[in-house]
Amino acid sequence: MTRYALPSLKRPPTCVLLASLGWLLVGCQKEEITVYRVPKEMPGQAAAPRDAARAPARPHVHWDKLPPGWREEPSSGTRAATFSITGADGKRAEVAAIGFPGMGGSDLQFVNLWREQLGLAPLTEDQLPKLVQPAVIAGADGKLFDITGATKAGGAPTSERIIVALHKREGTSWFIKLTGDPALVEQQKAPFLEFLKGLGLHMEAHGAADAPAPTAAAAPAAGGSGAPTLKAPAHWKAQAPGAMQAAKYRIGEGKASAEMTAVFLGGMGGDLKANLDRWRSQLTLPPSAAADVEKQAPLFPALGAGARIVELSGSTGEGDAADMIVLLVPEGRGTWFYKLMGDKAVVAKEKDALVALVQSAKQ
Repeated sequence: MTRYALPSLKRPPTCVLLASLGWLLVGCQKEEITVYRVPKEMPGQAAAPRDAARAPARPHVHWDKLPPGWREEPSSGTRAATFSITGADGKRAEVAAIGFPGMGGSDLQFVNLWREQLGLAPLTEDQLPKLVQPAVIAGADGKLFDITGATKAGGAPTSERIIVALHKREGTSWFIKLTGDPALVEQQKAPFLEFLKGLGLHMEAHGAADAPAPTAAAAPAAGGSGAPTLKAPAHWKAQAPGAMQAAKYRIGEGKASAEMTAVFLGGMGGDLKANLDRWRSQLTLPPSAAADVEKQAPLFPALGAGARIVELSGSTGEGDAADMIVLLVPEGRGTWFYKLMGDKAVVAKEKDALVALVQSAKQ
């Protein structure tokens, strides 16, 4: 079987990594993205023949046979392949493959983002080798990272485990990720390793008929199912996105300022309570009670079905008072996280602008 992922008009920045099914994390300074989408064509436009030679390559994945119990699913964005796995007890896991040409980023950066997604503390450089395992990927040497989430409050078992295979060839970073119920992931680890050995991974150019039309529109944010163009207020100053961020803006100067970041994750990017507690920790607040999660992350119909809003007040690690607003907006196979954090007065003043920006992204 052979599968391709749709190309992007521009090479994804280093921050656009590990798309598909929550490849990465929602955090304060290190936020992640799961799906990078192709901008929509402008009405009536078509790619000219001369653009074909400049059309970007697309990830190409092929395999001979799937392990028992694996089912191929539709893929989108830069996912080149997606597979679902259902255990005998109804528990689920997923495998996704994606290739990013020319992407940087260190192993430690990737690992710490995955660990934060699972509620774990970051590792130091000297601790990293203990987590890295060798693996054969597409007939060549690669690396495997196996991470199990933190035990939940009260001793309940974690709800997720991540195994990511990393392979670099010909300027492309390939990520093949197995994620899901820890017991099912353990059961599927051996078949996953065998599957990795026989994969074919290539970047292949495509013709003008496949290429999206170039437009003069503003650069799109990385996205889930529509690559929205964010219409930020003029006084919001665009910044270079950090690790895993689709967009980043600075409002104000010095301590009288706030920062807005946009991130896309597959699924919910983790348990709602885990995300809420992570945001609370960024404001030096204690974890929330399970019974209070829905109250602290209520539905926000103004942004569509399933959207939620989180509003928190606390302080930074330096002791400065700070507020945070996070808008969670489901889209396609994942969720957008738009986070505004900083000086209390600035956050309060810019709340309506944040909502308007998200509404513009949905158009």
